[in-house]
Amino acid sequence: MTKEPAVRLPPVEQIGIVVSDVDQAVKYFTSAFGWGPFKVSESQLKGVSYEGRTGDCRLKMAFAKSGNIEIELIQVLEGETPHSHFLRRHGEGMHHLRFRVDDCDATVMALAGEGIEPLWGQRYPGIAAFAYMKTDKTGGLMVELFEMKRSGK
Repeated sequence: MTKEPAVRLPPVEQIGIVVSDVDQAVKYFTSAFGWGPFKVSESQLKGVSYEGRTGDCRLKMAFAKSGNIEIELIQVLEGETPHSHFLRRHGEGMHHLRFRVDDCDATVMALAGEGIEPLWGQRYPGIAAFAYMKTDKTGGLMVELFEMKRSGK
């Protein structure tokens, strides 16, 4: 008899790929796979919790759609993140799957109850929240939970 999963996540929304150089990766994925157009941006995250410590980081990211799936290319410009750790340990590659959830905190708590602890994340009260979960038992592929508050809530 198959056990019902403790936490049922919605369909995958995004595939995150860690790269050394976003601009080179955009050129490669556009010419090799026809992905794009990509929207490139930089983001400064302040006070992000990572492995029990709080710090700042700066990321360069590129986003494109492949059907219903968003492709995210991530380059760490400054700071220590799960992405920089992954790049040092494994090189470039597929890093995470993102799932959009209605309540990030509740989903984090439910997964923690199954032994899957949060690794990196931040809350933007009234706007959004994200959490990367320690899913090292899944072949090295990380799970990101993402909650976007709807306007008017």
